[in-house]
Amino acid sequence: MWSACFTSCATGEKTQGISAEAQRRFDYYYAEAVKSKLAGRYDDSFELYKHCLDIKPDAAEALYNLGLYYLGMDDSARCASHLSRAVALEPDNIYYKEALASFYLRNRDDVKAVPVLEDMVRCNPTRSDVLAQLVNMYMDREQYREAISALDRIETLEGKNLSISMEKFRLYRELKEDDQAFAELESLARENPNDLAYRVLIGDQYLLLQQPDKALAVYEEVRKQEPGNQALRMSMLDYYKQTGQDSLYQTQLDAILYGKETDERARVMLMRNYIVDQENAHADSTLVLAVFDRIFDSVPETVDMLTLYASYLQMKHINDQLEPALERILKLEPDNQVALYQLVQLAVHANDYPKVADICTRAIMHYPEQLPYYFYLGFSYYQLERQDKALDVFRKGVRQIKPDTDHGIVADMYSIMGDLYYSNGLKDSAFIAYDSCLVYNPENVGCLNNYAYYLSLEKKDLDKAEEMSHRTIVAEPGNKTYIDTYAWILFIKGKYAEAKLYMDRVLVGDIEKDEEVSGGVLEHAGDIYAQCGDMEGALKYWKMAQEKGGDVSQLLKKKIQLKKYIEE
Repeated sequence: MWSACFTSCATGEKTQGISAEAQRRFDYYYAEAVKSKLAGRYDDSFELYKHCLDIKPDAAEALYNLGLYYLGMDDSARCASHLSRAVALEPDNIYYKEALASFYLRNRDDVKAVPVLEDMVRCNPTRSDVLAQLVNMYMDREQYREAISALDRIETLEGKNLSISMEKFRLYRELKEDDQAFAELESLARENPNDLAYRVLIGDQYLLLQQPDKALAVYEEVRKQEPGNQALRMSMLDYYKQTGQDSLYQTQLDAILYGKETDERARVMLMRNYIVDQENAHADSTLVLAVFDRIFDSVPETVDMLTLYASYLQMKHINDQLEPALERILKLEPDNQVALYQLVQLAVHANDYPKVADICTRAIMHYPEQLPYYFYLGFSYYQLERQDKALDVFRKGVRQIKPDTDHGIVADMYSIMGDLYYSNGLKDSAFIAYDSCLVYNPENVGCLNNYAYYLSLEKKDLDKAEEMSHRTIVAEPGNKTYIDTYAWILFIKGKYAEAKLYMDRVLVGDIEKDEEVSGGVLEHAGDIYAQCGDMEGALKYWKMAQEKGGDVSQLLKKKIQLKKYIEE
């Protein structure tokens, strides 16, 4: 690497001359080292740089590059020696100094880093980024005067601004030089005579220092020039609160919260602070809600205030008012994604699937790439038994899958698609969908159960079905639906005794009233008992299945009449 040259600010160490032949060899091997590095052959490059130093021990460029290698190898001693030697040889090379400073900073060696950074600024006084680094380091070491000096230099480069002035104010306060601290703010205010917010800021600092009389003097000065100044109105509120003037505080609070001339950002910020105060005082939520109502009666509704209102309702679990509040947000901003998604969640929680479908349809118009809306829309149609529409939505939804899409939602979508395909007789498509689900979530127990059960009905891949079903009962050992599936697969495989052991875990408790034990499950129990030679038990469960009805087979009545198991 050939260094960039800047105006020299230091004298480098004298170097030893080498012969023309040695210089030619050095140039050749240095070029080879650079080429190896660019080609990613770092080991070769490292050895070539070392060879360069064998030829020319005071070659700053080789020392620098080897220093970077040692930095990557966490060899601090060699890194420091090589980089510092490179800087000593070529003190005007800013890249070498930056590398050395970065090394010291990485090792938290401020004592050595500061002189290097200061030298960088001496070489290039316009480096405000280096000055900012020095400010932070000086403050960490409580060298406040040095920090102020660095800030002065930044100010010379960039001009006076609030951030620098406030930092200098704070540092002068640390030095117990309050007069100088306020002189900084006065200077900033004079620099911006048309923005009285800077003068209000001076009053605010007096107020923070428990000097309300001085604060009031500044506030009154601003009031004479601009009575409606927004910053002044907010500061007077703090002044009345600190000085215990409760009635004036309440009057000022009302004027800001309900006044049409109030800046909306200030109104929202003040309302947010009011909520915090009421929460800390454990006040009744009706007080806060009353203030919100009065605001909405006094001034036009805004998205920001309605969003704060909705957040408060959500925090207090006032869901009956939350939904209308969110709809009011959407009336002003139809594509407000936070409001749309919250409405979806509320409707899903309430099992209001027509509402879910309505909101998701609206959401997809604004955010056609957002997969969750397709999932909830398809799921709502699925619950409403509009299977064709559900499948159509899911097909559109899977086109929106991206690498960072939530795998859980994708898996659930494919799982339901598998169920829909199977119910429509598209068995191969169903199994493909189930496989896709398990790619995104191998432990999706709903998919594992249904996939395994449908494979057993097709009497195919029974070993795979058994393995998947077994994972579901390990995950949810008390789920009778999953146990029934596992028992049925064992039955299909001819493992009757083992199937009965698992089915008996289903047939506990008051199974006639157990909603988890359907007519189909009871028929399975009868089939298993029959094949185990217990016809009395089989007839008992077949008759119970007939009484419960539901998902029983057309052969059930015949099984009871003939008193034997009939294979479908």
